This record gives sequence, C-alpha cells and structure tokens, in this order.
Amino acid sequence: IRVMNRDPKKAETIAALVRDNTSAKADVQAWDGEASVSEDVDILINATSIGLGDADAMPPLKVESLRKGLIVADVIPNPPRTRLLREAEGRGCTVLDGLGMLVNQGVIGVEHWLGKTLDAGVMERTLKNIFGAA
Repeated sequence: IRVMNRDPKKAETIAALVRDNTSAKADVQAWDGEASVSEDVDILINATSIGLGDADAMPPLKVESLRKGLIVADVIPNPPRTRLLREAEGRGCTVLDGLGMLVNQGVIGVEHWLGKTLDAGVMERTLKNIFGAA
C-alpha cells in the first residue's frame, strides 16, 4: 500500500497504522503538485474531501496516468459521480463511487446497532434522490 498525502507526517501515521495492524506493507510517497499513478498501482483510492459537493472539483492528479484496468475508488458520496470517477471511466478504469461505500457502511452500522438488516437498494435510491443523482 502506498499512502500519499500533502502532509508527510499524516501519510506516515496512516502507513504505520497499516503496518502495525495488518500483514500488509505500507510506504509513503510525497504528494507535491499533480500526482501520477505509476504502472505498479492496481487500485487508486481518493480519500480526500476534494469533490465533496462539487462535481467539477478534481484532486491534483495527472489524468493521463489513469489507464485501462486500473480500479479507481472515490470515497465522496455526493456527488456519486465525481469528476475523478468520470475521468477514470472515460479512460477505461473500473470505478467505485462513495455512494455505494456509504450505503454499505450504513447497512453494516444498522446491523451492529439495531440487529436489523436494511434493504441496501432502498437506501441507495433514497440517497440518490436526496443527492439529485437519480
């Protein structure tokens, strides 16, 4: 796992959490200016707030480094189709949106808190309506 953050101390903290609590290896790469996705990366996850509520915002990333076969996930739930995901999809990447992540977290949370299983489809449709993405 390669952790990138504009603050190297935060990146190292996250990488250390991964190394200390899993069997995965984690290293740090500085994020200074536009980042490129190297050929050895299989999954790119945007966990920044860039794009939250702004469908045109884009993390500082070289779009041309997105390639077919790369999996690109964005944790932003609103809008579900961020500019990053639209750009990635246009370049042949497999994309996962933050809305799906939010729905699945909600289903799991309610199961833990209330012991009930919610209908993920109903939750997703409701959130799409709320976010104007239906």
